[in-house]
Amino acid sequence: MSKLVVVVGATGGQGGSVVSALLQDKSFTIRGITRNPGSENAKKLAAQGVEIVAADLNDEDSLVKAFAGAYAIFAVTDFFEPFKKMDGHAAAEVEYQQGVNMATAASKTPSLQHYIWSTLPYSHKLSHGKVTVPHFDGKARVDEFIRKHSQLLAKTTFIYNGYFASNMLLGIFNPTFIKSSGKYVLLNPGDPEKTPIWSIGDHCTNIGIFVHSLLINPTKNGTYVLCSVDDFPTMTEFLAKWGASSGLAKSPQSTMVLQIPFEQYKTLWPKIGEEIGTMMIFWELLGNNSWAAPPGEKMVHARKLMTEAAQKKLVTTEETFKSLDWASVM
Repeated sequence: MSKLVVVVGATGGQGGSVVSALLQDKSFTIRGITRNPGSENAKKLAAQGVEIVAADLNDEDSLVKAFAGAYAIFAVTDFFEPFKKMDGHAAAEVEYQQGVNMATAASKTPSLQHYIWSTLPYSHKLSHGKVTVPHFDGKARVDEFIRKHSQLLAKTTFIYNGYFASNMLLGIFNPTFIKSSGKYVLLNPGDPEKTPIWSIGDHCTNIGIFVHSLLINPTKNGTYVLCSVDDFPTMTEFLAKWGASSGLAKSPQSTMVLQIPFEQYKTLWPKIGEEIGTMMIFWELLGNNSWAAPPGEKMVHARKLMTEAAQKKLVTTEETFKSLDWASVM
């Protein structure tokens, strides 16, 4: 008999990736959770055999009903939706409550065997209070809530998803071509030589492959799983890979990450600049420890839990850069 996996945000990037991967495995049936079951994306999923159910992350009762009968739940929140309407700290509070609502509803699901929560490192605690990245810490505080509930914790895997390669399509991450120097320049408030980038490549494909691997080779009991396909020691190397792979800056030294003061970065991109700039400063400050699990908690890389066949399905950062439409933003 197939096992029911409930996927939150089934029409979004992360949830959609999980649905796509699970559709390839007939040992699972899928229930997709969305706010708008009448959307075109929801209709497309329904046509593929996904059960579409409406639920609101702000309404615990609706989640209890949506989770009924689940063997496993993939849970994710979207910080940037409330962030459109409020500042980062307020948006993090919304995200925290949504995460708590899902965790509470999951704890009320008798059939549940595996809860996979998409989270991020606790920047404030890892940096000893020096940096607070709201879209990280709202999620990380949900981790703490789950760790206080031993029965749910025993069924939980915390996953960290690295930097999405497609972020480079977003305005704040777009390199700017400077004709007089012949370089594509990316502005950054941190030291690019001290800022590593842990890339997940194509998140719309790879997150689902990682999650499917966790479902067939479960690691529970509050284990943290780091999901990335390429780990770049510096932002400079990451941008050079973008240049070569996109075809826009193939020659050596044709890309450059230029550090500017954080205050200027925030002025260039009001609101979003503070959020993203703080993240970059956190990555510079912590370096490779930016993706550490909380002190005392277990951490494993996703690739160690995967079959060789599953690893071969992952889309690298280079492949992702080659596939994206740069003409639309450059």
